[in-house]
Amino acid sequence: MSRLSQKMCSKKVDLNKQFMKCYSSWQNNLSTTLKTFKKTMPSLEDKFKDVSKKTHPRVEHIQGDFEVVKSVGQKPVFKFKPLPLNMLNKVKYCLKTENLSNYCGDRSYYFIGPLAKIEHALVQYTLEKLIKKGFKLVSVPDILPDELIERCGMDTAGERNQVYTFDNNYYGKKWCLSGTSEMALAGSLMNKNISKDKLPLKLCSVSRCYRAEVSSIAEEKGIFRVHQFTKVEMFGACLPEESENMALYFRNIQEDLLQPFNLHYRVLDMAKHELGTQAYRKYDIEAWMPGCNKYGEISSCSDCTNYQSERLGIHSDGIILHTVNGTACAVPRLIIALAETHQTVDGSLILPEKLNDYVIEQNLFKSGSTFPKFTSVQAHRYKM
Repeated sequence: MSRLSQKMCSKKVDLNKQFMKCYSSWQNNLSTTLKTFKKTMPSLEDKFKDVSKKTHPRVEHIQGDFEVVKSVGQKPVFKFKPLPLNMLNKVKYCLKTENLSNYCGDRSYYFIGPLAKIEHALVQYTLEKLIKKGFKLVSVPDILPDELIERCGMDTAGERNQVYTFDNNYYGKKWCLSGTSEMALAGSLMNKNISKDKLPLKLCSVSRCYRAEVSSIAEEKGIFRVHQFTKVEMFGACLPEESENMALYFRNIQEDLLQPFNLHYRVLDMAKHELGTQAYRKYDIEAWMPGCNKYGEISSCSDCTNYQSERLGIHSDGIILHTVNGTACAVPRLIIALAETHQTVDGSLILPEKLNDYVIEQNLFKSGSTFPKFTSVQAHRYKM
């Protein structure tokens, strides 16, 4: 090999070494940059959402977490110390929340006998009222794609999300358990042109709702905050100028549904930082729960304006519609309020007269309506 060739080969080796050194340094810098980006992205997203979020002008002036719009009824007075639901002598045997970790985990529950009948009575009562008001009943799926949930305003990733997701490495696509039928109802209108003579469109659904949220607050033990529960939801689509009144209409329905139950409750106009990404304005209804000695949220109603409809393509002859949603009946929390408000000295409860139309059995909490007791034994692994 000539001296020139040797020199060229040596130069080529040196250049390769320099290139690999630069490439390695670039890779390390890129890896560090990506790690930093992933760490800061969630906070940047939160800041962007806060900056870009539109809210009702009235909401901007609310001090604290909420403003009390109205208060209905009075706190009940007892001649005895009111107890929480899970301590009511004749009711607690119809509710199972402990020793479930071996098959369904914490924040789960069983309604047995009377409480199961009350759950069905509340659902039937609510649906009957809504259908009479012109709502169309829809049975919805509980498993939804993450794109739909995110277009409705819920995060499906990150540390703070409340959504259960399936393993997309196994299923090939990211599927999620629905946290409320609002999203499935919104999805049913995706890319739909709704004629004006069908507006405002009013839909309702009863479904199981799945929430990954957890709480260590003592007052939220039992069935106040659980991973799965039954809820009746209202959903509406309307012209842009009608959504504010439609939200008030939904709120009035919520109060109308509560009226026969003689509960003390308050209606709250929620502050900006208490609103979800999609909400322009949100009202919460909190019922007094005497046994817990606190107010607890039992329903909410949100005017989402065009947030969901723009992302889902819900329109009417080229006009992007507005969407409104509201809780008609969140079963576990309503049962807490009913049982603790109408409890008796012997640990039973007097069922509101309106619900008697939906429960044939009059003496619900008679003896013998409890869950059978079994003895736990060590599981055996059987060979095939």
